[in-house]
Amino acid sequence: MASKTTNSAIEALERRHTAERAALKAATDAGAVVRRAQERRAAELARLDEVVADAERGADVALAVLASLMAADVAAVLMQETPARVRLGQQRAPVEEVNARVSELSDGAPPARRRGRPRGSGRSGGGTASAGSAPVAGAASSSGGSGDPAAAGVGGAAAFSEGR
Repeated sequence: MASKTTNSAIEALERRHTAERAALKAATDAGAVVRRAQERRAAELARLDEVVADAERGADVALAVLASLMAADVAAVLMQETPARVRLGQQRAPVEEVNARVSELSDGAPPARRRGRPRGSGRSGGGTASAGSAPVAGAASSSGGSGDPAAAGVGGAAAFSEGR
C-alpha cells in the first residue's frame, strides 16, 4: 500500500514540476517579448525625438529669419506665437544659417536694425498732443461714451470700489 501512495505522490510531483516548468517557460517568453517591445519603443522614441528636434531647429531658424526681417513682436503676432517663443527661436537658431537665409530672401541686402520706438508712438514728451488734451483714464466709461462693454464693466467696478 505504501508503494501505491508513494507512486501516486511521485506522479503528482512530476505533474507539478511539469506545470511549473511550463509556467516558467511561458513567463520567461512573455518577459522576453516585453523587453523586445520596450527596446523597439525606445528606438522609435529616439527616432521621433530626432525628428522633433530637427523640426524645432527648422522652426527656430524660420522664426529668427522672420524676426530679422520685421519687428519681433509683429512676427510673434503673425505666427500666433508668444514674443518669448520668437526670442527663444532667435537665441537657439545658428547665426550663420539665419544670415544665409536672410541674404537669400533679401537679395543680399542686410536687414534694417530697428532701435527704440517708432515715431509718433506717444512715448516721447515732444509729441503733438498737449498735456491738457490727454484723455483722463475712465472718463469715457463713466460718461458711457465708449460703447465698449468691457470698458464699461471696468469703469463700473472702479466706481464701485471707490465708494468703499
